[in-house]
This record gives sequence, C-alpha cells and structure tokens, in this order.
Amino acid sequence: MNAPAPTPAVIHEPAFVRRFEMADLNTHGGWLLKRLQQAFPEMTETYVAGWLRGLLYSNEHLFLYQDNAVALAQTVSAPGIKSYKLIQEQFVWVEDKADKQQLEDAADFYIHFQVWAQRQGVERMIVMENSDVPKAKVEERLGRLFDTKVTHARV
Repeated sequence: MNAPAPTPAVIHEPAFVRRFEMADLNTHGGWLLKRLQQAFPEMTETYVAGWLRGLLYSNEHLFLYQDNAVALAQTVSAPGIKSYKLIQEQFVWVEDKADKQQLEDAADFYIHFQVWAQRQGVERMIVMENSDVPKAKVEERLGRLFDTKVTHARV
C-alpha cells in the first residue's frame, strides 16, 4: 500500500523591492500623484511632488518601490513622560487594486518595514492605516496584528 505523495511546500518568492528614487517619479508619478491628491485634495500637485522629493533621502522615512506598487513609512517619536520611537505606515499602494499579484507583492513591503524598525531598535509599528494590502496578507508577513482603539475629538 503506497502512502499518498506529500504535497509540495509553497515557497514564497519575495518581490523585488528597493528605495524609491527621483527617477521613479517618472514611472509611478502619474498614478501616485493621483492617489495622493485623492487622499489629500487640499494639496496641489506641485506641493505633493515637492513633498515627495523632500523625503526621498530622509533618514526618518522609508520610501520603497516595486514595479507596480509603492510604500512609505516614517519614524515617529511618541510623546509622553517616557517617549519612544515607532514606525508608522503612511501608505502601501498598488497601481491596480484588482490585481492579486500586485497585492501579494506589495505585502512584502511590510517585511522591509519590520527590518528597518528592528535596525532602529523600534518595537512597535503602526500598520494598515492606508494600505491596499488585505490584513491577512500583512499578517502572513508580520505575524499577529493587534488592534488598538483610539479616541479623539475634533478641534
């Protein structure tokens, strides 16, 4: 009696990721600027483009590139009697939200955010605030995600 053949393990091949550079504004500029203007309609295209250029080489920002996706995270100091640093996702966006492969590849940005955080001695990241990637895909990369309720008032 033959035992059933073992199912082959699925090996995830990480997507190619690198830092976003000035020349990438030519490649991603059109759809990225459109998304930023949708998120921040009060900002002009000129202002948004200048803002992007200003953070390209900032040590407090990690701006990443894939062929069809971009991601931006920022180091933030949390105020208080005992202040600490954390990493906050600004966005993880894909060019085509309906493309499952783009979403799968974009989830790999979170691995890079995590490595960047560890190198800085940061213990906490704020994620899933402005992401096209489904939460389950982020959890595949980072492990369990914890939801925190924030109460705020408009002033």
